[in-house]
Amino acid sequence: MSVTEIEAGGDAAVMRRVAGLRDLIETSADRDEEATEIAAEVAEAIEAAGLFKLIAPTSVGGMEADPQVAIDALRAISYYDGSTGWYAGAAMMGGAVAGAFMGDRAIDAIFAGSGKATCAGQAAPLGKAERVGDGYRISGQFSFGSGSPNAAWIMGGYILHKDGAPVIGENGQPVFLLALAPRDKVELLGNWDVLGLRGTGSYDYRVLEQVVHEDFTLDAANPLPRRGGTLYRMGFLALPVLTHAAFALGCARRALDEWADYGRTKKRMPQGTTANAAESFQRDLGLAHGELRAAEAYVRQTFMRLMDAAGKGPIPDELQIDGRLSASHALTTGTRVSQRAFTSCTTTALRNGSRLQRCYRDMQAGMAHFLTGEQSIIDAGRALAGVQGAAFAL
Repeated sequence: MSVTEIEAGGDAAVMRRVAGLRDLIETSADRDEEATEIAAEVAEAIEAAGLFKLIAPTSVGGMEADPQVAIDALRAISYYDGSTGWYAGAAMMGGAVAGAFMGDRAIDAIFAGSGKATCAGQAAPLGKAERVGDGYRISGQFSFGSGSPNAAWIMGGYILHKDGAPVIGENGQPVFLLALAPRDKVELLGNWDVLGLRGTGSYDYRVLEQVVHEDFTLDAANPLPRRGGTLYRMGFLALPVLTHAAFALGCARRALDEWADYGRTKKRMPQGTTANAAESFQRDLGLAHGELRAAEAYVRQTFMRLMDAAGKGPIPDELQIDGRLSASHALTTGTRVSQRAFTSCTTTALRNGSRLQRCYRDMQAGMAHFLTGEQSIIDAGRALAGVQGAAFAL
């Protein structure tokens, strides 16, 4: 893919900011493949470009970008380096949740000052909360805190307790809160030692016991946006799955372009012809492009429909399924075509330092995420098959 193609998009100003980061991101990723978080200068440059606030509400200083623009930007960053794209997506998502869903005190603390307005963390309900006056006492230990090294605020999921037992909500389930804690009251455990997405800083972390005002929390069972427009009414999981899909589209496309570069330069013995002279190479590369472009079309069409529906009322069930399924399909397709590219490039991709190998590893790691991985596809299939009791919400 040419520079102009990957950096084309519906918002030229945003894509100019993204394009200006390419050399820095690629050089940094190539220099230290063992790093467990992106370099400080890369995080600072993304922040200075305003991209961590790409999908945060305009009322808190964000861009509130249309989904197509967000896909364009994150696809390009992920093309430069998968870890940086995943990291940026996590930070963007944190800013969107904080800006659109948290109370006024949280907005003042996070966005009104001169400090970082970056938020990251994890939403799994692994922590414990107790009501204390107009706030909650929270604590817990979590995993996969992507983007946390650069964040000023850390998200966690907490089950509300009273008198030592979980509080049961109107839906018959334990009350599940999401809460933001200041970074200085969170310990990053520094244990991110993985095969792919190495630079995402997805450390385990421990939220120390503390009391946070209720404005720093939201009810995960009924997340209602307090600010912003249609972007935040597509479904609470719509933006997270969008960032995953954009990562896959960019990272996998880089794998295909690295594969094509290999084909142009690798000589096959004894013929002495380049690898791309073989019809089997041409066929496989063409099929891979077709599959990935079809996956991208499904994602883009789905999010156009979601934005349209969100502006009119509740999201139809079948469109909620498409929201998750389109992203999961993008991850599955990207993983498959990057595997094909890796296999085709044989010992060239096997060697450490290969950008193609890094794309392959990053796609494998991205596919492991519960939100858009294999279980998500199974859940969508259960709903589409009409299995009794199947539930699938965006």
